[in-house]
Amino acid sequence: MKEYKNSDMCRAIDEYVHNPRYRKLLRLRFCDGFTYEEIAEEVSFSPQHVRYICTEYKPLLISSL
Repeated sequence: MKEYKNSDMCRAIDEYVHNPRYRKLLRLRFCDGFTYEEIAEEVSFSPQHVRYICTEYKPLLISSL
């Protein structure tokens, strides 16, 4: 798997994720290292939904790097 810089992932999130709540959630996970549970509390989603969103967006974000 290709290595990527944290700042590159943050830039990709800002560029490709248009939903503000999803953008915040993804930044917390991939830029700040929060757990699914911590993010769920922050954005008022279930931990399972947070995990789903991260799983769905990760391939798109990595392919854009």
